[in-house]
Amino acid sequence: MKRLLLGAALLLVAGSAAAQNNAYWKVQDKMKKADNLLQANDEPGAFVLYNEADATLEAALANPKTTAFAKLYSLGGQLHQKMFSPELNRAAQQLPFDTLAFCTHLDKSVIYFTKSVEENNKPNKKGEVAPEQTIATMNKLYLTQMMDYYNYAGMFMNAMGNKAKSQEYFQKYLDFPKNPVFTQQESDSIYRVKAANYQQTRFNLAYLAYQQKDWQAVVRSCDEALKDTASLHDYYQMKLAALGEMKDTAAWVSTLAEAAQRTGATTFSQNLLYYYMQNHKTAEAEQLAQSMVTANPNNKNAWFMKGAIELNIKRQYDEAIASFEKALAIDPDFADALYNIGAAYINKAYELIQSGKFEYVGTGKRIAGKGEAGYAKAKAIYDKELAEVRAIYQGALGYLEHLRELMPDNPKRWASPLQQVYSNLGEKDKAKEMDALLEQANQAGN
Repeated sequence: MKRLLLGAALLLVAGSAAAQNNAYWKVQDKMKKADNLLQANDEPGAFVLYNEADATLEAALANPKTTAFAKLYSLGGQLHQKMFSPELNRAAQQLPFDTLAFCTHLDKSVIYFTKSVEENNKPNKKGEVAPEQTIATMNKLYLTQMMDYYNYAGMFMNAMGNKAKSQEYFQKYLDFPKNPVFTQQESDSIYRVKAANYQQTRFNLAYLAYQQKDWQAVVRSCDEALKDTASLHDYYQMKLAALGEMKDTAAWVSTLAEAAQRTGATTFSQNLLYYYMQNHKTAEAEQLAQSMVTANPNNKNAWFMKGAIELNIKRQYDEAIASFEKALAIDPDFADALYNIGAAYINKAYELIQSGKFEYVGTGKRIAGKGEAGYAKAKAIYDKELAEVRAIYQGALGYLEHLRELMPDNPKRWASPLQQVYSNLGEKDKAKEMDALLEQANQAGN
């Protein structure tokens, strides 16, 4: 008798587990009926059945006696894929659609397929991993098809003005190739093939965070994006703004130096130079400049930065000229270097005149001497002093005239230093021409 009762109990347990695993067929049956109603344009009726199928599925997954998790989760992924598809179709036809429904069912579908992948790859009691190939194939097929849908979700949420959710879905899109359904090799391949899409998504994430003044998120997004080489200037601008708002001066300075090196944009170098000048950080500026040219000897902006520090902070004009010449050797049309090397020559000449070295030039002293011999001697001294000064101004001339050739419509950029050079070289007509061009530019507001 006891043996019979025990056998009945075993049958009862086995029957219960089978009933739970048979939920798969119940869910599938309801899904098929719903599909038929959807094809007959009875969407409300179809979704009644889809929701019933979902309730049956969730009950089975919550039952501790359920064992066919990989199979059930995969079916759940298919179910929710069917539930968001009508919204996706309407969006594709530019018809009104339920964004929230699309995103909700997309999330559930991806979650279910991912859980199916994980369950299908769990080791058995023997410690062996033997995934069921039919389920594995189905999961990969559906997840691959849905790869771009989180990008759509991000755009849909942004269009609704829900920037936080838009960020969430763009991040999910960016992370999608890391789904366990893909091997590392497949993931790497996806990132390569869709590189342009993911670059845009990284920008979306950084910009959305910037709009919401989520400064830490801006820094995180920009740091991730800056691993690439696209849109560097924009990412650095956002990151610098975020670091400024966060009052992280050390990170701001190091980021500005990095931006100057990587982008070649002199605006970053100039901002960094201004910071050092304002804070009287000569040693730090010099150290940075040297480290930049050591790390990037073929980077024109590194040499420009070194020259700018030597010119503006250290007032070492010969060293500045040498640095700017190295920048121009890399790029002969580097406008900022052309302007600044001209400024270095002009400043060098000015300081030489002000040094008190000369007897006549810059002193206001008249050329005079006793008799013709005395006058001739004084005139020779004056001519020698003037030649020395003019040789320096002559050094600036070619660079500034080349700058004018490069930027003929921007006289404010070159007319003033050229006026100084022409005046000191005794070319009065050309100096007057520069004055006239500056006046015209000022009147025009250029």
